[in-house]
Amino acid sequence: MNETDILLIYPQLGSFDELVRDIPLSLIYAATDSVKQGFDVKILDLRLHPDDWKNEIDCYMKKGCSLVGLSVMTGNPIATSLKISNYIKTHYNTPIVWGGPHPTILPEQTLENENIDYVIRDWGSESLCQLIQHIKGVSGDIGSILGLGYKENNKIILNSTRCSFEMLDFHDLPYHLVNITGSNYNRLNNGEIIFPVFTAVGCPYKCTFCMSPAVYKKIKGKKWIPYETDFVLDHIEYLMKKYDFQRLQIYDDDSFVDINRMYNLLNEYVRRGFHEKLKLDFRGARINELDRMDNEFLNLMVKANVDLLAIGVESGSDEILKKMNKGITVKQTIRVNKKLAMFTSLKPHYNIFCGVPGETIKSLIETKNLILELLKDNPNCYLGVGADWKPYPGSVMTEKAVDEYDLSLPDNLKDWAAIDSFDAKKLVHPWYTKEMNNMIKLLQIAGQALDNKIKEFRKDMGFILGNFIYFLSILYKPILLLRLKYNFTSILIEYDLKNYLFQSIGKLMVRVKTISSVFKTR
Repeated sequence: MNETDILLIYPQLGSFDELVRDIPLSLIYAATDSVKQGFDVKILDLRLHPDDWKNEIDCYMKKGCSLVGLSVMTGNPIATSLKISNYIKTHYNTPIVWGGPHPTILPEQTLENENIDYVIRDWGSESLCQLIQHIKGVSGDIGSILGLGYKENNKIILNSTRCSFEMLDFHDLPYHLVNITGSNYNRLNNGEIIFPVFTAVGCPYKCTFCMSPAVYKKIKGKKWIPYETDFVLDHIEYLMKKYDFQRLQIYDDDSFVDINRMYNLLNEYVRRGFHEKLKLDFRGARINELDRMDNEFLNLMVKANVDLLAIGVESGSDEILKKMNKGITVKQTIRVNKKLAMFTSLKPHYNIFCGVPGETIKSLIETKNLILELLKDNPNCYLGVGADWKPYPGSVMTEKAVDEYDLSLPDNLKDWAAIDSFDAKKLVHPWYTKEMNNMIKLLQIAGQALDNKIKEFRKDMGFILGNFIYFLSILYKPILLLRLKYNFTSILIEYDLKNYLFQSIGKLMVRVKTISSVFKTR
């Protein structure tokens, strides 16, 4: 019976797990040094086992395990991670370490939980390896492990943190620890693997709503560092030889800080012929950077088979954008959108959120007006009007909300789990009026039903379910446009219906596909 040295667990994120399952890259990176040093590391993605997760954990734990690690984001993942930690501690009493964004910002509060023995802040590959060496008796100096937090004699101790990015060689990344198939990792159950790759680390901007400035503050030197072009392209070629995937997502916080560098990278990407086999998405794009791109650059992106650009628009109010320290204007957003409309194969996905400290009904209406103008100028664009602003720990905006608006932050892990987009009760902050709250609800509905997402993804949802939802959207769209035109936000019964539908759609898709497969086999 072989004992596992480290079991790394990716917790369930929420109801959208059936719709969006990306490769658990954070655990692959975290495992790198431990695997390189010869430790037996396993990765268990519980999004693939929502109903029998305890049995999956038992399969590993009964054989013996020295350390369990979880990657934890703020919101619903905290709730599932607490359940997992409690189960393991109750049945096996194995040491547990939490890493990821939330314990990085709030290590002391995380360690106050009786089921968590350690936290690793920031980048954890080397630190995790040193921790398992300590637990296995290979090394005894726990106080020298950078980024580690632990308990000693009922006292919480936080070691010094890292002052540089952890930039790993792709040859060392243990992708083999994850069963990367189209059935496991895809969007909308369409079987299309989206492979994430970094071309740079960090972000030079200081948006007040983001926790990254707090995380990167300790970095000595530049806050954004690109990988060498050949290194990035060799990584992509390495993955293409090992895996059959159709879409590549550039996973950087920001990819276009250095426009010339990305121009050269895309040129070489095309020269190597990658564009003939892969669609290309960018997770981090900014309006001010897109505004600097000329037609030659955009034509190159078209040639490189770029499909989706996730762009942070955030708000339609210049006043709110200043509060966000976003460094863009509404006029810039409109100008960029018109420019992108000329390149129809480039699909901009505009991320917008509402309810920040200082938001008013006036600024919300300005955001509504921008949404309508973006769609009018570019019917090809997607709208990502997400949930209410969330007070992420460590962000400047969260601190301001506490100081200026008497916002009360959670004082324990369980309450932080309620800060979520889809699986928690809707947030209502102290500065909200009823009119504001209803307008935010309406804008969130618009973000799902106003653009062409449902039309274009209905095939992925299956013939019956996809066409049913598309038919509902056609019927509702005129009503939605009237509501938006006249700012009529009363009696929003469709808001609860929308939430129920999107929380259930993943399970419905699985059931419909299962029923269809049964009929096909008969």
